[in-house]
Amino acid sequence: MMKPSNILPIREPTAEEQTTKVQQHNLWRQEIRNWLIAYPLTAKLVMRLKLVMVVDSRVLTACTDGVNVFINAHFASQCSSALRRFVLGHELYHVLLGHFIRQYGRDRLYWNLAVDAEANYRLMLDGLSMPTDAVFYPAQAGRNAETIYQWLLKHPRPDIDAPFDIHGEELFAPATMDGGSNVLVVDPDFAPLRVDNDMARLITQHWQEIVLKEAQQTSPGSIPDGMNLIVSNIAKPQVNWRTALHDFLLHRSGCQLTWNRLNRRYLAQGLYLPGRQGKALSLMLAIDTSGSTQRQLPLFIAELQALLTCVEYVEIHLIECDADIQRERIINHVQELHEIGSDNGDGLTLRGGGGTDFRPVFERANDIMSECLLFFTDGFGRTPETVPNFPVLWVITEDGKVPASWGQVVRLEDE
Repeated sequence: MMKPSNILPIREPTAEEQTTKVQQHNLWRQEIRNWLIAYPLTAKLVMRLKLVMVVDSRVLTACTDGVNVFINAHFASQCSSALRRFVLGHELYHVLLGHFIRQYGRDRLYWNLAVDAEANYRLMLDGLSMPTDAVFYPAQAGRNAETIYQWLLKHPRPDIDAPFDIHGEELFAPATMDGGSNVLVVDPDFAPLRVDNDMARLITQHWQEIVLKEAQQTSPGSIPDGMNLIVSNIAKPQVNWRTALHDFLLHRSGCQLTWNRLNRRYLAQGLYLPGRQGKALSLMLAIDTSGSTQRQLPLFIAELQALLTCVEYVEIHLIECDADIQRERIINHVQELHEIGSDNGDGLTLRGGGGTDFRPVFERANDIMSECLLFFTDGFGRTPETVPNFPVLWVITEDGKVPASWGQVVRLEDE
């Protein structure tokens, strides 16, 4: 096989660049020590990340894998003291907010913008100086990345928006041209961890323990507002409906990243990323079409679609129901979920009033021997007297009620 003629030469950092890496590493470590006076908790947490200076075409600014913070030494040499603190704080919040495990199947650009906006809001609360081009959307201040992502899909600004750093699967993308020099610089020191979902959860739990321990040793008055939100959320944990939905579905699919299967979605862009591999996931999705579910249905469907994009094969037995089953169909392509709730003929026919009876849905699930049942509803309806012999996840609207004493229940909340 002939080699492509457009392959660029690759080199490692020069001796001069290695010297720059050492100099910048010392300068940035001193910055963290100086930071201890004004922001002791933040600085202590940053100290627990391994700071790694690199000269690599894949890292134009900075990135983190939850354990290391990689910073381009050339970029670092241009940073002021205020910008150094912004960069370190920005990467820390990516770690504490779990951004390296929450992307799932979402669009890469919009997700990167969303997580940057969520992290930068915390930095703004902390009173840190942010660059003029930092990603921030005043209309979405205080919202989480998933909510910001949905807003961005309706308010795209790709011509003026650019993420500050790289996240998730991008850490393993191939190098691109080095500032037009037609040379790819690959630094052996840039070796991010390949983190699967289980490992990511362990890393997140570890960080939560660290945050609580450090916060207990820090005067409450010296904990900045953005960091205080992190501490409060850890101290009073709540079951996040997105996390519960992820666990219920993807743990049954066995989905995982693998380099044995390239992600074809990004091949046209010249990006070679690991693909997803797992067994087929078969589930029944029941949607209560009563009027009270209409407002939050798009939020639920958007999250479901993002999660199922990670599954290699999926078969969804979709049931629309109210007082009885109104419609059934099979969905084999995740993209078809876009149409649910739309106004065209393939969307749902939403109805109001008349009451809801869940029993026909469970009878149908027994008939087709469903692997599991995902039920989106306000919870007001008649349930079977006998506990089903398959897993059930009730996704209840914000103002709904728990419909039964069995099955797993999560409440969908606007954030």
